[in-house]
Amino acid sequence: MKKAVNETGEVDYLKAKEESALLQVYFRKLRKIPAQPSWGWPREEKIAVLINGYNAGVIKLILDHGPVKSVNNIAGFWDFPIVPVGRNSYSLNQVQDDLLLRQFREEKVIFALTSGTRSSPALRREAYTGPKLEGQLYLAVRDFVNARPENQIELGGKKVTLSRLFKWQARHFLMNWGDSPGEGSWDPLERATLSFIAHFLEDPKKVEYLREGGYRVKYTPYDWQLNKTSKT
Repeated sequence: MKKAVNETGEVDYLKAKEESALLQVYFRKLRKIPAQPSWGWPREEKIAVLINGYNAGVIKLILDHGPVKSVNNIAGFWDFPIVPVGRNSYSLNQVQDDLLLRQFREEKVIFALTSGTRSSPALRREAYTGPKLEGQLYLAVRDFVNARPENQIELGGKKVTLSRLFKWQARHFLMNWGDSPGEGSWDPLERATLSFIAHFLEDPKKVEYLREGGYRVKYTPYDWQLNKTSKT
């Protein structure tokens, strides 16, 4: 599917449809995985397989129901059992919440999962793998925090604007960032979220500003349009 994804993570769904047989081959491989939770693979390999399965499931759902302008036009998009793992099939919600976040307690995976929308994390052109997982997840978070136009930290502006994804997923940042120190009268969810973001910011002045407080946080509207290239 690499040929169907451009450098910014947009998908050419016409090309993806031409290569849809590759999805079927991939799903057959997932069917051969030993049943959960006994597959004796390293933790990183399990996480990588589930991330790839989720992203492949999103593409398959869009291809099966296309053409659509938004994933919201697909009934049951989040709850249809689309991702095969061994003898079971899981929905996108189950893969994200039950298998990845609850089981592995790794909040960085949020930024590796591409839900097919313009506001979701970009689809990377390489598959996630166990040996490279930590670096791949770091890059996924770094790119989302620093490069997305939804995230605006204006020094001295008294306002920080963030992707709405941070608001929706805030509870997951409590897992590893809930005890982070910082100024400002934030509730625990917002404090953990801001601490997580500060850790991945590349501009040290923005890191300092974010940790000092004295601003209000706003969240941008979510763009549910399909993350497709302009020619599709």
